[in-house]
Amino acid sequence: MEIPRLKIYFIHSSKIDANNILYLPVLRSEQLSHDQLIFPLSKENSGKYYKDLIDRCDVCVSLLSKDTDMGFDMELKYALAAKKPVLALANKTEGYDGKYDKMLNNIIGFTNQEEVKYFVESFAKNYEGRSYGGKIDGTVVLGVLQ
Repeated sequence: MEIPRLKIYFIHSSKIDANNILYLPVLRSEQLSHDQLIFPLSKENSGKYYKDLIDRCDVCVSLLSKDTDMGFDMELKYALAAKKPVLALANKTEGYDGKYDKMLNNIIGFTNQEEVKYFVESFAKNYEGRSYGGKIDGTVVLGVLQ
């Protein structure tokens, strides 16, 4: 049985260089090549409503920064309200706005593209095979009773 493709939506501010910081490392990943990567500013998705894209995705990856815009905040809040698992990444040297500490449980710091790639791959691997048409199976098997 083939593992279902994971649909990953990327949330980031339009004020940052997401192509170099986020998109390139992810696109270079062999592991993520079988997943559907949803980049909101791509030609394919530029005219689509962010809520529709988030509703169709399985998980979200968010790139936090100090220089965010209102669109970023709206997308992140909607993803959290829709109960989508969110991986929050922040550049260790640049930091991020402290208001996100209240919204997100775990914010992971990175220093280079390889770390971004590793964290997104690890996050995707955790949810691989547990996606069902935009809904995540929250069941975690801790052990087997005998």
